[in-house]
Amino acid sequence: RQITTVLGNAWHLLNPALSILVYYVIFGIVLETDRGVDNFFLFLTIGLFTFRFTNLATVQGAKSIVGNRGLMRVVWFPRVMLPTASTLTETLASIPVYAVIVVVALVSGEPVTWRWLVVPVVFLTQTLFNAGAAMTAARMTTHFRDTLQFLPFIFRLLRYGSGVFFSVDAYVTNSDFALVFLLNPVYDFLTLTRWCFIDTAVDPIVLYSTAAWTVIALVGGFLWFRAAEERYDGD
Repeated sequence: RQITTVLGNAWHLLNPALSILVYYVIFGIVLETDRGVDNFFLFLTIGLFTFRFTNLATVQGAKSIVGNRGLMRVVWFPRVMLPTASTLTETLASIPVYAVIVVVALVSGEPVTWRWLVVPVVFLTQTLFNAGAAMTAARMTTHFRDTLQFLPFIFRLLRYGSGVFFSVDAYVTNSDFALVFLLNPVYDFLTLTRWCFIDTAVDPIVLYSTAAWTVIALVGGFLWFRAAEERYDGD
């Protein structure tokens, strides 16, 4: 007898939405980390959803090779299709989630501006970065299965080290520490997406860092993945 959930696919939206409410209570109300942010609920929503996009794409990419050994034994195809397909799947799944950001922005009173037109550009750029990260994680997992155990801890660190829950400008005053954030690709995508909706300040370094990381991740990840493609045969 097949067991189904009452809400089914609605959990794809409800799960992150409930997470936002929980984090808003903890960080916005209890810990009051909303310093320097007028629309903290939207600020937090963008941070969590944008971070979640890269997190899920990378983790699913890490599983794409080791999880398809049987398929690779019977059908030949470019192995790079597997992490690429997993990235595309997460990208399509994230489109409704980003629609929630638009709804939250409208409900919370943010005006519709020309910057909203930049959202697809940032989203596409992040997708390219995610594809490179997925390829890198896919090869790492074939060599070191423990990669799947380490990734959650890495992203947990990134969650707190990328300004998801607080404004870096309001809390980080040391210039060296601030530079570390500016050179963090996850922070860069969060900042650019927030700029589109909230018009937060964007340091020019963020633009350079985003472009550099995207090229490095996509080109470097692809070349590094392809260099070991003959090993992805399921042995």
